[in-house]
Amino acid sequence: MNLLVSIVIPCYNQGKFLDTTVKSVLEQSYRHFEIVIVNDGSTDKETLEVLNQNKWDKTTIHHIENSGVSNARNFGISHAKGEYILLLDGDDLIKPTYLEKAIEVFKKNPSVKVVTTEVGYFGKKKGTFNLPEYSLEGLMGQNLMVITSLFRKRDFLLTSGFNSNMKAGFEDWDFWLSFLKEGGSVFKIREVLFLYRISKRSRNSSISLETQSTLRRQIYENHIDLFHSSFFNPLLSFEYTNVVNSKEYRLGLMLLRPLRKVLNALNF
Repeated sequence: MNLLVSIVIPCYNQGKFLDTTVKSVLEQSYRHFEIVIVNDGSTDKETLEVLNQNKWDKTTIHHIENSGVSNARNFGISHAKGEYILLLDGDDLIKPTYLEKAIEVFKKNPSVKVVTTEVGYFGKKKGTFNLPEYSLEGLMGQNLMVITSLFRKRDFLLTSGFNSNMKAGFEDWDFWLSFLKEGGSVFKIREVLFLYRISKRSRNSSISLETQSTLRRQIYENHIDLFHSSFFNPLLSFEYTNVVNSKEYRLGLMLLRPLRKVLNALNF
């Protein structure tokens, strides 16, 4: 039995890249899918021309007033017919075997709630992201997954979807907390099947430190039940993770190790 996958692509002024993104979906080895594009009130002439002129196979295009990526994703998912959902931004790419391999994981492991993959990046820079392994405790401190990860629509409907109060950023992190706080395992395919485009000024990378602080506080308030019901160690914060993973911190530990042995020997 082939399970229908809905690839939901929100688009706001990304006409320059949209055709390439859609073609990466149309080249999938797993053929039982639909594409749902949500034009989030684009004003760019090139984007409007691409949306009006292209006749992509398996694709439905919806036009809504600009309301932000969270609302665009919620709208797209509400109009999706598939049992499974894959969110894909309008300038990113998936490799041809993404759906085939991700669906196979769900077939073999019904208890899995999310299937994600290794992530590469391209554009202004090329390489591979080294993302931490998933745990709910770790997710409470920082985002651990890209939004282009496969999940069941029925599980999405048990949440309130993407929160519109995260319009300034970090909406992916906020969503994964909503999606996984009641439990469920995450399976990572050890292969780069998703490619994230690096541009001159991506939204999350350009968020000021002050805005980041405000957004982290908003995430805490959005999930205050989770943070209050769990033993949350503040040392799992993004800032702490950056420190302990730094070369300077590891060098300091290495230099202090001989001194610690001496102190232990002296019963200090």
